[in-house]
Amino acid sequence: MRRSTNGGMRLVTADRVLSLVPDYAPRVGLVGAAISDHPELVPILEALIAAGKGVGISSLRADRVARKPRIAELLRQGGYSTLTVASDAASQRLRREMSKGTTEQHLIDCARQAAEHRYKVLKVYMMIGVPGETDADLDELVRFSLELGAIHPVAIGMAPFVPKLNTPMLNDGFVGLKVVESRLKRLETAFKPSRGRVELRATSARWAWVEAVLAQGDAQTGLAVMHAVRAGGAFADYKRAFAEFAPHSVARAARGEESPRPALTVAAGVGA
Repeated sequence: MRRSTNGGMRLVTADRVLSLVPDYAPRVGLVGAAISDHPELVPILEALIAAGKGVGISSLRADRVARKPRIAELLRQGGYSTLTVASDAASQRLRREMSKGTTEQHLIDCARQAAEHRYKVLKVYMMIGVPGETDADLDELVRFSLELGAIHPVAIGMAPFVPKLNTPMLNDGFVGLKVVESRLKRLETAFKPSRGRVELRATSARWAWVEAVLAQGDAQTGLAVMHAVRAGGAFADYKRAFAEFAPHSVARAARGEESPRPALTVAAGVGA
């Protein structure tokens, strides 16, 4: 884990990682909160590929890939066809305000590496609806994404921002369904002239709202989930259940602020 709230980064040595890989495994997946921050990532990849293993890996920090081009080269040798990095936010201003170290140049370097090593696509993960986001930030995203797409095909993996417990942005509210959907529509329209060089792959704004309510939830919110699931588990079922059993969590998700979480109140006739 990377955050100071979790005690800082805990490392597993390269020898330990490699010792856990079975000889019969044709492919190895490396998963963690900050894989590209591991100081021995390159030796680990080299050893796995030398042993004839295919390699899969979770999203990488763009600045790390840009500074260590051997990572992209080794992943391609290991059968990786999509180079996946994180951009975090729509503009350089927002990344700076979020204390993210990724720059446009890092992402350009990643696109060039994707082209050099013949990856099918460069996938760039980021959030939409982060605190302080404006139309100007979206305009910058469009301009820069088209610039990346001119180097190599790009897929923008877009997820609505959801404030989570034990994170620095806990007290920032979910921007709202209508706002997220409007901004996603604007981006889809802007990317159409790229003729497939830039593809927007967005997760559901509706389910991001559900996630935001759950992230601010309590025992009553858990009761609402039970009712929603029993009603069929559709978005409309969650919306009705939250309104009836956990309106306080809905309000907290919108306000983005802490307020007392009420004790669980079980309605008569509700079984286990």
